[in-house]
Amino acid sequence: MKHTFTLLTALLLAPLAALYAADNAAAPEPITSPGERWVHSALKPQPLQLPETFDQQTMVVLGDGRLMTVPPQGNATIVSRDEGKTWSEPRPMRTSRKPVLPTRGPLIRTRSGVLILLFQTGSSWLWDKAKRDWILPERSNLWVTRSLDDGETWDEPRQPFAGSYGTITGSIQTRGGNVVVPVEIRLRDPGRWGTYVFVSPDDGETWSRSKLIDLGGHGHHDGAIEAAITELSDNRLMLLIRTSLDRFWEAYSEDHGYHWRELRPSQVDASSAPGYLQRLASGRLVLVWNRVNREGAAPTLRSAPSALYANGSRSQREELSLSYSDDDGNNWAPGVVIARQTNGSICYPFVLEPTPGEVWIWTRYGSLPPLCVSLKERDLSAMQGPAPKK
Repeated sequence: MKHTFTLLTALLLAPLAALYAADNAAAPEPITSPGERWVHSALKPQPLQLPETFDQQTMVVLGDGRLMTVPPQGNATIVSRDEGKTWSEPRPMRTSRKPVLPTRGPLIRTRSGVLILLFQTGSSWLWDKAKRDWILPERSNLWVTRSLDDGETWDEPRQPFAGSYGTITGSIQTRGGNVVVPVEIRLRDPGRWGTYVFVSPDDGETWSRSKLIDLGGHGHHDGAIEAAITELSDNRLMLLIRTSLDRFWEAYSEDHGYHWRELRPSQVDASSAPGYLQRLASGRLVLVWNRVNREGAAPTLRSAPSALYANGSRSQREELSLSYSDDDGNNWAPGVVIARQTNGSICYPFVLEPTPGEVWIWTRYGSLPPLCVSLKERDLSAMQGPAPKK
């Protein structure tokens, strides 16, 4: 049986920074209106209390079982000893704000215990409406810092590659030890996004950058954006790339992330929003994402061509869906809507398996408070819904 939660979100809201500020006048406003949130009965409310707006932050499990994340203010870490119910006071990462102030980005903990934070600084880009192209800064805006002692101290931030980068939504460490992070970058002539994949074989000490993945487009949200990543059972890597083409595109690497020679439309229809891929301890893949259309509803209308999307886009973000695959993404189980938000959006998911068989799901952008739920892997097969379109 399914159940409905009415959330008086207006009583709980704090300002939510827009993920993009490409066009100051066109930047999306935070969704603050109260609305009704429906959650599938197989999902249980998770007592995890996300710190304030959370935004793009990720979370790691430390060696002693504590949770760690970077709060929205940046330049600090916070930890929880009670599965996220309460959090410590922020521990500064740097005593000086110069030259950089670590803010949003993926926090990674490698199997050897090294913490890696890839992060961006400041508002580093603008969109020229007349030319329909980026006005790029002279300096790179992407940095990397590491900690060898579970966050007690951090090394001097470094910039691995020049460029003006955007949101980073996923990262993995492969079975062979490579840390692999897809990173979107602003491209010009015409203005759009592309994706590079950063690879480190030594816990973030040194980095290589793959060849560019470029799907074309001509708008400040067009192109190859916000890729999800996973490792397959045959050691290949797979990306599911956000596009404005009504489905994810998938890319494959046979050499641990250094080259991506297969690129094609995936079988999974998708809105113009990122998904999240998680390989569970059992080997099963879980995908959480916004489908191109709402379940049982008329097809979502394509937006008019604009500075965002040269050919328009379908941007359904009111429903969040889940599917899984037992064969490395060759086939996906029927997708099921796990949450629905009226008068708002529910998007930018993150998935964590803190212990084998337990799956935590939360959202990093959209209506507040964030969706924060958990489920048991054994319950996945009992969840039903329409199959993703091929």
